[in-house]
Amino acid sequence: MRLKDALERTLGLEGAWRGGLQAMPGADKQHVDAEDARRLTGSANVDAALAQSHPNDPRWDYAVGHSPTNRRGEVVYWIEIHPASSREINVVLGKLTWLKSWMKESAPRLQAMEKVFVWVSSGKTSFTSSSPQQKRFALLGLRHKGRVFKIPNEAIA
Repeated sequence: MRLKDALERTLGLEGAWRGGLQAMPGADKQHVDAEDARRLTGSANVDAALAQSHPNDPRWDYAVGHSPTNRRGEVVYWIEIHPASSREINVVLGKLTWLKSWMKESAPRLQAMEKVFVWVSSGKTSFTSSSPQQKRFALLGLRHKGRVFKIPNEAIA
């Protein structure tokens, strides 16, 4: 299934799909790029789309579809753009927990797609790539990518 179709069949995300990275406002778009922008299939501002139906939940920011060179199907990069300080770790991990639970309960088509969870720093990062925090993220399936995440042509394993 393609991201666009999965979004259209998910309550609250109908009409959220935009071509390329168009679902991201400029301030956030500066943190995401692609090796080959033609491989981007579209994006959705999940936070904005679900704000009314889940106003008090710790919503994730974006879903970005990508057609990698090493896969037949589309991969969804679930991208959270958020400060990367030690005190924000639990906030982002809470958002990740919410996203996984929401997909399991309310978005089975999105849940079934191959996915990668990515945290992109909106400012300085207060932990290193070899820090214990990074190991914790890896155990939860979350990748921290610094200030800019460049979606590679080959899907991240």
